[in-house]
Amino acid sequence: MNTVRILREEKGNVAILFSLSLVSLLGFTGLVTDFGTVYVERQALSNAVDAGALAGAAAFLGGMSAMTQAADQYMTENGEPIGTVSFDAATNTVTVQSEKLVPLYFARVFGVNQASVSAVSHAQAQTLIGGTGFVPIGVVQQSFQYGQLVQLSCAAGDGSQGNYGFLALGGTGASVLENNVMYGYSGELHVGDVVESEPGIMTGPVATAIHFRMGEGEGEDYTSVNRSSPRVMILPVINALPSHGRASVTIVGFAAFFLEGISGEGGHQMIEGRFLQMVVSGSTGPGPNFGLYGVHLDL
Repeated sequence: MNTVRILREEKGNVAILFSLSLVSLLGFTGLVTDFGTVYVERQALSNAVDAGALAGAAAFLGGMSAMTQAADQYMTENGEPIGTVSFDAATNTVTVQSEKLVPLYFARVFGVNQASVSAVSHAQAQTLIGGTGFVPIGVVQQSFQYGQLVQLSCAAGDGSQGNYGFLALGGTGASVLENNVMYGYSGELHVGDVVESEPGIMTGPVATAIHFRMGEGEGEDYTSVNRSSPRVMILPVINALPSHGRASVTIVGFAAFFLEGISGEGGHQMIEGRFLQMVVSGSTGPGPNFGLYGVHLDL
């Protein structure tokens, strides 16, 4: 009789302990689920502010309104709440900060209905020091003004010992030059690289490539053009034209120009373009700035 009572009491205790353990296990599982939800939402917000900061930095040349609009657009497209946007003009750094409330479910048992998550990101616009797609016309380093009409290549008689501003990138000869002027050089170039000049006026191939670009970008204007336009040419800025024949020059920076076309005829033709300031893709770093910037996250 006593033995039966003891067994019944033990079974009852086990049932109680099991019930308590099950409640604890379910509660722990619920909290883990809530924590996972908070982590995922925080990561999504962090990714959005990163994208917003990069977009804002890419628009810094347009002023505070343009930066804010670009950052807000990316935040909205990522489904996250618009945050605050600030700009440090001393370092060209855009900061985007945002926060949101994440609803909780299992934690409500403990009286906690939601959790606040926040994220901040900094993106900087810095001098472009490398990249791809450059047009093989070396512009001698000088001071430029936005919208300034610049002679990009020399006419016969104005060059330097047979050099008229062209560069031999990825090979030599007229066909290589024509292709690179038409589509941009596919290889990488960086500030400090030493490259060879391409002697000769190259009248026919150069004219063909320039007319191609002009036709593809017909009707565009330098005041509203973007980087994707075929009339935007990113050129290496070089230390000087060679003093004799094919020779080495050093790249000291990069500059963008809106192609206005060719003036003059025959050997006296000259390529002309208007100086631009813009943000493009490429590597960034310290160095002389000729109006071109790239952006990166400031981690």
